[in-house]
Amino acid sequence: MRKILITYIISILCLNSLSAQQYTRQYITDANTIALEWWNQVNNKQYKKAYSGLSQVLKDRFTLENWLNQISMLMDEIGALNTRTVKDTYFKSEIDGYENGFYVAVEYDVNYSKTKNHSEYLLLKQSDQFKWEIFDLNWTFENLE
Repeated sequence: MRKILITYIISILCLNSLSAQQYTRQYITDANTIALEWWNQVNNKQYKKAYSGLSQVLKDRFTLENWLNQISMLMDEIGALNTRTVKDTYFKSEIDGYENGFYVAVEYDVNYSKTKNHSEYLLLKQSDQFKWEIFDLNWTFENLE
């Protein structure tokens, strides 16, 4: 009887672990889809639409007018997109300085026409409405000249 009980408890724990892994994979997949749609908007100069995908944290940092000016200047500086590949993607539930939640980080190796050693980073957060939003973003690159 004791062996059956122990086996039952272990089975329950394993199933919970597998279920959590399945949800984590789904969060990563869903967030990656949103991230690529967002980059597509940026690369196709749909800056207002891309702004709507930003979290309130970023919208508090950038007014729409400020965003349009800065992203336009940046995209002119780096040129046309040649390739973008996902370098790494991972799930986090804690970010220092922010509330716990569902976060997915995505790192990209990117090739633009006017840069070299270019990488991009997006951090997405799931909102209270279960919608993935761009929570943080970062670029690193060197100009070709």
